[in-house]
Amino acid sequence: MLSDCLTKIGKSIMILDDVWEYFNLEEVGIPVGVNGIKLVLTTRSYDVCRQMLCQENIKIEPLSNKEAKSLFLEELKFKVDLNLEIEVVMDSIVKECEGLPIGLIMMARSMRGVTNVFEWRASLVKLKESSMGQTCMEKVLMNLKFSYDHLGNSNAQQCFLSCALNPEDRLIDKFELIEFFIDQGLIGGLNTRKEQYDRGLTILSKLGNVCLLEDHGHEMKMHDLILDMALHIMSTTSIVKAGKRLRRIPPEEYWTDVLEKVSLMESEISEFPLNMSPNCPKLSTLLLNRSLSKDVVLLDSFFKQLCGLKVLNLSGCQLTELPNSILELVKLRALLLKNCMFLRRIPYLGKLTSLKKLDASGYTVLKAPEGLEKLVNLRYLDLTNSYIARLPKGTPDHLLDLQCLEVSVKEEDITKLGALEAFGCSLQNIDDFNKCVRFIEQSDSPCYYKLEGI
Repeated sequence: MLSDCLTKIGKSIMILDDVWEYFNLEEVGIPVGVNGIKLVLTTRSYDVCRQMLCQENIKIEPLSNKEAKSLFLEELKFKVDLNLEIEVVMDSIVKECEGLPIGLIMMARSMRGVTNVFEWRASLVKLKESSMGQTCMEKVLMNLKFSYDHLGNSNAQQCFLSCALNPEDRLIDKFELIEFFIDQGLIGGLNTRKEQYDRGLTILSKLGNVCLLEDHGHEMKMHDLILDMALHIMSTTSIVKAGKRLRRIPPEEYWTDVLEKVSLMESEISEFPLNMSPNCPKLSTLLLNRSLSKDVVLLDSFFKQLCGLKVLNLSGCQLTELPNSILELVKLRALLLKNCMFLRRIPYLGKLTSLKKLDASGYTVLKAPEGLEKLVNLRYLDLTNSYIARLPKGTPDHLLDLQCLEVSVKEEDITKLGALEAFGCSLQNIDDFNKCVRFIEQSDSPCYYKLEGI
């Protein structure tokens, strides 16, 4: 289809950005040398240019000192003239960035509003120290890390690093990111979910303002160089292979006792090594969403020594059951099982009293998980689009801290949920619907409601 379209168009130019390796143009439908079709590609590798038989290679040089300073000042956005002392230090910072636009932009944004010369000098010293003895690419990463260091808030830094657990070049919904921040406990000390969302949006805005994330309206994206920098920061405490389509889980020797985060999302793992039991007491986040095929069996041994786990994401996996050892994860805050279409059994959940979020929407179990009434710290419960007809009788009476509830329940079941901010349910008849609406109208809480008929 692409080949036919381009051939009909005739003279045209196609631009392929950020090419990492050779591929056959005609196999993907790009006709070579037909009707004046021209191809321009950008790459960081001269070998790619050679392998793709480029007729002309144009090396993009770093910015000249004059261009670099102009870009720096443009991004700095000072409304008053800099004094001479600061300008001298700024010239040195610009020189240290070696004409790399993204480094200049991030450094400038990090220094916005800084009017004390001693802060400028301290930043220059730190930048020089980080670049000493480094290769060209390492210098680039260190320049980018400057913005990370200047966030001035460890929670904001951890939120940024959390974004790097997603696959490269991925646009991610802002509220999906904020939910992930909440799951990890990075947005705490706030009473309502609305306050947490506001804090999360503020953090994302800050990360966008210093060029650590790209703002695309309702979504955020991380530049691949920024991702490289983030992974460099996390290299000793994380395994990140998101979107790499791994066939096997990394060998047990990679699962060290300093490991804190593991992201293997969007893999194609078809088996787990027998009796694998990684000793990772500090592991807090394990992301296996959309990674496990139907043939995979999660053995009890795997979770035995993951006593510090707080977030477990198995969404979209083709598992048929969960191991009983999950019940020993007493620090677990978020258990995410969304769209586990083949899941037939969830163990008794009563021991997971630290659990704040359970998302088991879209799976086909025949009844609600047992032990829900014991999860007194639960804030978020989603059981929608499943075959669960309704919560076990009396369950909401024990979940008084619920802020978000999406499940088929009668209206009288939620009358005691004073903390509720978002409520979705499916109702069987018009009488139930009217009763639920009357309850909503009499409620003083500013909630969001989604009522549907079935």
